[in-house]
Amino acid sequence: METVPDFTIGFTQEEVEDILDAQKAEYSKTLASFSESNSQVIKRKIEDINLIIAACQRALRKFDPDTYGTQSKVMTSRVSGTLQK
Repeated sequence: METVPDFTIGFTQEEVEDILDAQKAEYSKTLASFSESNSQVIKRKIEDINLIIAACQRALRKFDPDTYGTQSKVMTSRVSGTLQK
């Protein structure tokens, strides 16, 4: 899995919103190209755009959780050994 950049470091909320807007526009154009050609190169570009969009969404949740919601946290539990019946 690719490393997702942390846009909370070195970027303002406004800059992250601009990046997100640009990536959303690029995603629409690239998706249209992919549906026409079904190219693996274009598919890879879509995956890269999705990574950047996810990083922007994460950063915006950190910058302004009231507007963008809080980060979801996944918790797990683990049982070792056997359970008695």
